Amino acid sequence: MNRETWLNELATKMAPRFEELGFPLPKFRVAVGWTSAGKTTKMAGECWHSSNSADRAFEILVAPTNDNSLKIAFILAHELTHAAVGFKCGHKGDFAKVMKALGAMSPMTTPNWGDDFNDWVNPFLSELGPIPHARIMLQPDRQPREGGDEGEGDEGEDEGGSSNAKKKQSTRMLKAECTTVVDGEPCGYTVRLSKKWALKLGACCPVHGALEVEGADSGEPEDEED
Repeated sequence: MNRETWLNELATKMAPRFEELGFPLPKFRVAVGWTSAGKTTKMAGECWHSSNSADRAFEILVAPTNDNSLKIAFILAHELTHAAVGFKCGHKGDFAKVMKALGAMSPMTTPNWGDDFNDWVNPFLSELGPIPHARIMLQPDRQPREGGDEGEGDEGEDEGGSSNAKKKQSTRMLKAECTTVVDGEPCGYTVRLSKKWALKLGACCPVHGALEVEGADSGEPEDEED
């Protein structure tokens, strides 16, 4: 069983209760995915209206940042209620009426439930087992590796994140060296600076003056923070 099958089977088990309350569930499907608010939001779930679906099904998304089965069950019940009662009442009216009957507690916009919800859902969870899903963390996990220190990994190992994430550009430091000959030997004073500051201010030996910065005239300055 994958996580989408788990979610849809749990929703099917919930369906009779909605019918008992006078709000039978319409055609729907459930999946794990980011909501329209994006990955950085705390929004735990979302229901898209059937009019937005090519086959006229309500589309329910459960954010991948959760892996607690009971909490996910509540999120699912919340979104199924939106599908059952419609969107016009928001989180009031029939929505609040159904959610309270399912065991939700105010406020209706947060995952907050009581014993009635536990009593209703726990038999389903006992039958299905834990959801086969591990939460996605926006920051990579830096747990110690076996035989190594925390944060230690193989050279060249990926840093984590999304494959579509914009890679952080490292600043290339340019070298400027004083070649003025003193007593038969070059001065040797050396500084390193970014291309941005090489183009803006240049580099200078405290004794012999301006220095030529290697690579400063190649292209535009890098986009970097001050």
